[in-house]
Amino acid sequence: MLIIILKIILCSSIFIAVYYLFLEREKMYHFNRFYLLCSLILSYVIPFISITVKLPEHEQKSQILFEETVQQITFAQHEQESFNWVSIVWLVYGAITVFLLIKSILSFRAIKKMQGEKRIYQNHRILVIKENIPPFSFWNTIYLGKTYVKDDGIDTRIFLHEKGHIDQKHSLDLIFLDIFKIFTWFNPVLFFYKKAILTNHEFLADEAVLNNRYNIKEYQNLILKEIIHHQNLPLTHSFNFNNTKKRFIMMTAKKSKFIVLKKAAGITAMIAATALFAERTYAGSPGLTADTQKANSTEKEKPFIKDSSERTITAGNVQANQSHLTSPYYFEKSVEEKPPTTAEIKKEMVQAVSDTVSPGKTASNEGINTNDAQKDQNFVEAEFPEGVKSLRSKVGSMLDTSIFDGKERLVKSTAFIHIDETGKVVNVTASGDNEGFNKEMIKTVTAVNSGVAWKPATKNGKAIASIYKMPATMSFK
Repeated sequence: MLIIILKIILCSSIFIAVYYLFLEREKMYHFNRFYLLCSLILSYVIPFISITVKLPEHEQKSQILFEETVQQITFAQHEQESFNWVSIVWLVYGAITVFLLIKSILSFRAIKKMQGEKRIYQNHRILVIKENIPPFSFWNTIYLGKTYVKDDGIDTRIFLHEKGHIDQKHSLDLIFLDIFKIFTWFNPVLFFYKKAILTNHEFLADEAVLNNRYNIKEYQNLILKEIIHHQNLPLTHSFNFNNTKKRFIMMTAKKSKFIVLKKAAGITAMIAATALFAERTYAGSPGLTADTQKANSTEKEKPFIKDSSERTITAGNVQANQSHLTSPYYFEKSVEEKPPTTAEIKKEMVQAVSDTVSPGKTASNEGINTNDAQKDQNFVEAEFPEGVKSLRSKVGSMLDTSIFDGKERLVKSTAFIHIDETGKVVNVTASGDNEGFNKEMIKTVTAVNSGVAWKPATKNGKAIASIYKMPATMSFK
């Protein structure tokens, strides 16, 4: 979740930076409105986009074979954490979200509760307030003080400005942005988006006035007179919006010759961010898969990679990093199984591949009867949906062996597949004597498990989190 939040903030930061650098000062207000809204939505969607990338085919002079030689089950038991930080974080998030939601509802009610004389003026709804408030618009209504109505008429420039907000449905943009702020208030970039969207709305409304051939200087003087009556209610558009300097500059600005290029820069930024921050899944090569199947079907070809599978079933949160798998309190049991025929052929490799986790001796696990644990038949291991053979086949077919130059002779890596109680793979880590092999194992195993739902491990019939440990050895002839 933290990675997703960081991606959202980073994407929205890049998009708003592109807007301020290339688009804000150009007289292409409708495109800028489109860009601001679409880029904001896209910044929240990109972290959830998955792009499938086909791995390049690599010629392999050796075949890949996974063999199960030793299966080991490790039970891990942890003390209950005395302080749950996750619950505190969610509590704080919920409290702030509810506060902002209530504040937004109260602002909406404050507008709707305004009392005044309702009128229809040039097919638009007008609410004339007794108090001397400056004009503003919300949804489909223009609100203004009675001093602005003279001889049953309204200054045409003021009316056209507020009518521009209503006709172009600017209130929808503000409500949409307010929803983002309520539920993702942790994104500081929303402040810059709101400022940019409000300013762009004013540019559009000013343009609606000036398109009717009103004198620019007289219109600017009218705006300056209204500044002293500044009223800025949330979710509304006030005629005397305070970003006066930018508005005056844009009223007299001319269209740039580079508008098309700057539009292209905005679109390119969105496409580039999608490619950069989207999740990647890797499709295996059909050719490699066929070779793997061939290798698994014959004993005459030399095995290339061996795997002894180990599953770790947890009664709590188990942590594993790239150097080792640790647990403060645990005991283990090893079940020796008869290896297949091919394992007998490569008996010396089996010895090199065997990987165990030595129990840490602590005060809490001394005296635990491991024989009783071995008799425990109330737990069921996590299962890959297509079976362990399919898992090995997919990993073997997608593994990129071009990262090696063949001088390594023998390298080992162990992948730890973290599976939660719903069967979702939440993390993949690896440890071993070759960092390149570790990274390749993490990338390949992650790709294989992308979008895959395991059958979770169970203890006493209840689903629990688990770690599937997958050691592998690669040898070079």
